[in-house]
Amino acid sequence: MRRLLLASAVLALAACRGTAPERDAPPEQAISAILIGCRTILPSGETRNGRIAVNFESDGGRAAEVYRLPLAGGENYLYLIEPGTYRIAPTRSIFGFSQPVLSIVIEGRAYSLPFPRDLLRQHAYEIKPGKITSMGSLEAQVMPTLPGQKPTIRVRLDDSTQARRSVVQSTIRDMMDPRKPSKVRESAIAWSRALQTSLMDLLAEEEQRQLYKPAQ
Repeated sequence: MRRLLLASAVLALAACRGTAPERDAPPEQAISAILIGCRTILPSGETRNGRIAVNFESDGGRAAEVYRLPLAGGENYLYLIEPGTYRIAPTRSIFGFSQPVLSIVIEGRAYSLPFPRDLLRQHAYEIKPGKITSMGSLEAQVMPTLPGQKPTIRVRLDDSTQARRSVVQSTIRDMMDPRKPSKVRESAIAWSRALQTSLMDLLAEEEQRQLYKPAQ
């Protein structure tokens, strides 16, 4: 009984912190997905040896969905998400408290900074059943410094139309890449219709933007 109570307490704490959504899984009935990439960049150039995590949380108070999105440099992620309205948020402690500091590890070195206001001000995402929402790419860049200065790091979400389209196109290419794990390829194939719809929507958005672009 004591072990059962302990296990229940651990699960409850994990839920407060947020759970990592299923990745690269086939669509289920009424389930949705997001696509998000990650780039970690040193003054010497981009590296795949980097890790960062943010939360993706819905409205709804105690009944809100709280997802923790672990990301690694140089990768794109297809995460299954329940439909709803979500915002990017700081990660939470095991007791459910928002952590005001964003922690990042690049090439084995840990960095921290106040959670970026631009991420907090990011628009809400309307996640619809059966659809894929491309969010673009989360970028963590270590800025060049002079000798003796403490390194600084900047984090932003590149949600330009080009960045969002690039993440979708990369996922579509995974369908035909024999070097990718079978789970990734099978997931991309299962989501092929939603991926094509997302790509067409983004291409239409680009055309619309070009059409109404002010003349130089």
